[in-house]
Formats: sequence, structure tokens, C-alpha cells
Amino acid sequence: MAWISLLVGVALIWWLLKLGRGPLFEIRLAPGKLVVQRGSLPPAFIEQVRQILKHEPVRGRIQGLRDGKGVRLVFSRSIPEPIAQRVRNVFPYADYRGQQPGPPSGHRRR
Repeated sequence: MAWISLLVGVALIWWLLKLGRGPLFEIRLAPGKLVVQRGSLPPAFIEQVRQILKHEPVRGRIQGLRDGKGVRLVFSRSIPEPIAQRVRNVFPYADYRGQQPGPPSGHRRR
């Protein structure tokens, strides 16, 4: 019976460590295709990436990982650095910065 408790405890710890990890979003790129695999992204950003890829067809993956109070873009090795930099330049980082929770709207502190 003790081994079941130990197994449940280990599984719970693993689950808690895994919780909150993983990419916020993932984009798969192929020549002429852009597919958002996970998460949601602003339509304007997706359109700008499509425009970049029109001129430079590549294959690969872009992930958005949590990084402190914001997000960090991670590119697969198959995406050349100049293209990765162009994507970084158009990414809306401000949309992903952590906001400090304030008092609920309509309520005043006294």
C-alpha cells in the first residue's frame, strides 16, 4: 500500500513541475505554408510572417517560450538567422509582457 502512495506522490510532483511549462505557441513553416500548431497569435503578426516567407521560403518551427515576464522566440536550426531576425522584429512582445495585477476596475482603495 505504501508503494501506491509513493507512486501517486511522484506522479503529483512530476505533474506540478510540468505544469506551466511548454511553449505558449508553436508555428510550423513549410514553403508556402504557415500553420499555428498551438496557442493563438495576433492575425497581424501571422500576416507579417507570411509576407516574410513569400520572399524567403523555409521549413522549420518557431516556438514562443515563457521567459520571466515575457516571451522568447526559439527557431529551429533550418531557419536562417536573417529570417529569424526579421520575425523577431515584427513580433508583438508587448502583448506578452506580464501585467501586474491591480485592483479590480470600479473599486477604490480606501
